[in-house]
Amino acid sequence: MLLRVLFSLSALSLSIAAQAAGTYDLDTPRLTGIDNFRDIAGTTTAYTTVNDGTMRSGVFYRSNALTPTASDLATLNSLGISNVYDLRTPSEIAATPDTLPSGAVYQNIDIIGGTASGANVTNISFTSAAQAVAMMEETNRAFVSDSGMRSQFSALFNELAAADGAALFHCTAGKDRTGWTAAVLLSIAGVDSATIMENYLATNDYTAARVAATLAALPASMAAIYEPLLGVQASYLQAGLDEVTAEYGSMDNYLKEGLGLSQETIYVLRGKMVFYNSLPGAADLQGNSAAGARLLSQLQNSSLSGDYTAYNYYLQSAIDAGTLGGVEATVGGQVHADAVSYLLRQGALLDNAAAPYASGTDLKIGQYRLWTTALAGYQGTDGSSRAASSNEHTQGMMVGITQRFSEQLSAHAGFGYSNGSVGAAGGDVDTDLTFIKAGARFAFDTLDRGLFLEAGLSGGWLDYDSKRELGGGLGVAKGDTDGTLAGASLALGYRMPMSGVTVEPSLGVRVSRVDLDGFQEKGSELALQVEALKETRRSAFANVKATFAAHELGAGWQLTPGLDVGYEHALGNHDVDSQGHLLGLDVEQRAAFDSRDQFSGGFSLTASQGDFSVGADLGVITGGDSHGVSGNLKASYQF
Repeated sequence: MLLRVLFSLSALSLSIAAQAAGTYDLDTPRLTGIDNFRDIAGTTTAYTTVNDGTMRSGVFYRSNALTPTASDLATLNSLGISNVYDLRTPSEIAATPDTLPSGAVYQNIDIIGGTASGANVTNISFTSAAQAVAMMEETNRAFVSDSGMRSQFSALFNELAAADGAALFHCTAGKDRTGWTAAVLLSIAGVDSATIMENYLATNDYTAARVAATLAALPASMAAIYEPLLGVQASYLQAGLDEVTAEYGSMDNYLKEGLGLSQETIYVLRGKMVFYNSLPGAADLQGNSAAGARLLSQLQNSSLSGDYTAYNYYLQSAIDAGTLGGVEATVGGQVHADAVSYLLRQGALLDNAAAPYASGTDLKIGQYRLWTTALAGYQGTDGSSRAASSNEHTQGMMVGITQRFSEQLSAHAGFGYSNGSVGAAGGDVDTDLTFIKAGARFAFDTLDRGLFLEAGLSGGWLDYDSKRELGGGLGVAKGDTDGTLAGASLALGYRMPMSGVTVEPSLGVRVSRVDLDGFQEKGSELALQVEALKETRRSAFANVKATFAAHELGAGWQLTPGLDVGYEHALGNHDVDSQGHLLGLDVEQRAAFDSRDQFSGGFSLTASQGDFSVGADLGVITGGDSHGVSGNLKASYQF
């Protein structure tokens, strides 16, 4: 019977292999007792694939039967082979049992033994080399057309995808069943057809000495007939590939419809085999998106790649689609940097909210004023090549008391609550700040006019909650932590009462400090370990306030309008960033707000009757690509 003769010839050639050690310059070692052992990633160099990919070495090995010498076995043991898949029939295995690498799990997946086509070809006899060639071509067609063989190949590819480490697959000669398996894997990887054929035909070079010795041991007439069985020809593999086209139209359809492989399994196999040197569109990215794309690329060498993970499915889908789908902007955690930037600017908001009642200039010596003000604001920063756009919302309340101690001195103290909401790059952060605030004004002559010095301090406790929608099927990363926010300001000003208006220019400096503990996000494979968020912002500011004379409204009520214009300039390095870590990889993100200069303007109205007053402020903020509004309602009572 034909295949029995073929397998006998293969066994004979294996016994001669020790005399034909190769000397090729290979990426993987040449083995004396297993001459057709090689890495499917390439022969002399790693193969390239479509989409700028390079085959990874040490993932899948192809081979003939495992009959290693002692030195061969030592080499095999060093390769980390976790699984061996034997594609032979039971009779082949009995004739030449495998010697396994240390720790490798063995599994027999008999490709042809129990199939209809396999049973038929074992009963074919022939009398010419042409018949032998025809039989080999038909065998390769049967790899595609025979349902039993397809079932076994399906099991093999699913097992290869699930292997924990390097996997080795082989048959007797390592050329037909093994050759078809390697060709399909290289096709999945995206290797071009010419290279796939070159890899297939490389068997003739690897086994040349053994085949020559086998043929020399046969009668010349028999050698001429059976020579096509000992090597490979392009027509063999091409017959199988043509059958794929005839029955399924494409290799992808053969994999999914013929072998029943899921898209996920195909992506796992590809992720195991290929490293993409560049990702779609990454070369044109800058800033945070470039950092995110770099992280996505580096994760190809992590445990998330080449496995049944959301990351692997996302990345392989992105390669096929030719776009990263926006994940490059969300993966780095820009919103954490934006949240810190927002918090560092809250000191100015608190100072401005308290300012109408904090100075004590409208009080008599020994008088108190109890006051409250609501906090409300919005600020948005347009997106740029460096960072995605961000938006910030604030709402809260502050209650305080101000006392004028003397002609020259007043002080105030207050406490409050502020809720901040920051959105950027698919993320949202909520900050709950409970704070206290205190300050004093000292006039060199009198609080009513002339030169004065004003100082303020604030401190608060922060509760920080974040949520990031990563996109690309990668889930939602959630995190929480706590910390503190502290601030201080010092200003020198001059109060100038004039006819119908009091003008008060001032110059000062402000320092803000955020300290948030580091935390581990949860809920996604790409959840980050976020480093402690510790940032300090120093700035110089200038303000001009104008309070106009009160207008009588009747019934004892008076209406007092006011204007306020401000400018703040950040000192030193004003950029705010965050650092995250994932599986030993680092990613840094910058906040969208990066303007060193910020301008503000506001209008206020205060209505008062006796000791009681109510009012409202409305302001605008701008600077660089940032814009916003602020406002508050206020009320006070003096006694």
